Amino acid sequence: MITLWDRPPIRRTLYSISFLVLFLGLIVFVNNRNNGAATPTAVEPGGPSRLQTAYGSPIPLPKAATDVARRFIHGAVLREDLGGSWADSTASVHGALTRAQWLTGTIPVSPFPRSAFGGIRYKIEHSRRRSVMLLVSIGSITSDVHFQEFFIEMVPSGAGWKVNYFGPRGTNPPVPSDQAN
Repeated sequence: MITLWDRPPIRRTLYSISFLVLFLGLIVFVNNRNNGAATPTAVEPGGPSRLQTAYGSPIPLPKAATDVARRFIHGAVLREDLGGSWADSTASVHGALTRAQWLTGTIPVSPFPRSAFGGIRYKIEHSRRRSVMLLVSIGSITSDVHFQEFFIEMVPSGAGWKVNYFGPRGTNPPVPSDQAN
């Protein structure tokens, strides 16, 4: 076998066959790499979106919803008014806590030190008839405490809005029940 490899015409032929097999393999790979992948679902023009189906039609951001978000952040996150934050939130935020347990301050809401609080900024994720979702950034005035970002969802309740979800950015915000698996 070694003596055959020493002959230049045989070596060139084997190199050519190797490159041909490599080239054909690359062509097969490129043509078949998307087989088995899920095809995107067709979107019907003019049809309702999933967001619209789950949360209703778009609305301008209600001032009452941002007021509730601001009160909740001051009440629950900064721990300034736990009773008010209880009233401004739904049972899904309360978890399994009673009002008396909530008022102790050991609540399922991430705290932020009052002494480092530097204000609130928010970005609208969506503003719909049945849900308003904001990405809230809480600024810090001290170097040892970093700013934090949270998702906060408000839902209509009676004549106003209540906080239905509060969680740090980097976790999954609530999924509409018709999309949950």
